[in-house]
Amino acid sequence: MVRGDLAVFPFMPVMQMLLSSGRAGRLSVSHARGGELWFEPGEIVHARAGALTGEAALQVMSSLDSGQFTFAPDVPPTERTLALRRDAALRRLIDDADAWAGLLRVFPDWNRPLRFTPRWTEAQPVTRPQYAALCLISEALPLKTLLERAGQPPRVTLETLRPFLTAGLVEVG
Repeated sequence: MVRGDLAVFPFMPVMQMLLSSGRAGRLSVSHARGGELWFEPGEIVHARAGALTGEAALQVMSSLDSGQFTFAPDVPPTERTLALRRDAALRRLIDDADAWAGLLRVFPDWNRPLRFTPRWTEAQPVTRPQYAALCLISEALPLKTLLERAGQPPRVTLETLRPFLTAGLVEVG
């Protein structure tokens, strides 16, 4: 069993070490954006973050910049939702991590809900994807749950909501 803190051992070097080691097992990360990744030698075969699995869960986990991690060797995957060999997995994680940088500055706390501000009006023009994401705000869900229920990749949903937050029409509750 290997344990550590992602503030000391960043996520990308941990992933590089696990993918290069040829070990099978499960990486668990305790964090609001955390979850679990299952490895077979040189490959990520399953990801779960909250209610998300596969690509969406891997996308969320690529945003990690802190949290406690544990690697349990030889824990078999509960299912197979991914088939990412080492180089492809590392490229994907690097690209995803870069894409998260701006979004995490705007949406830092995933445990708090979004809410409409007094500046919001029902006359606000929105697209169909915006409407779908905005409907979830009225349920007062923590951002993490909102992203799980959105039916879109997490970054797509946040990019959809970002203009409303920056315009002061929506705020973090």
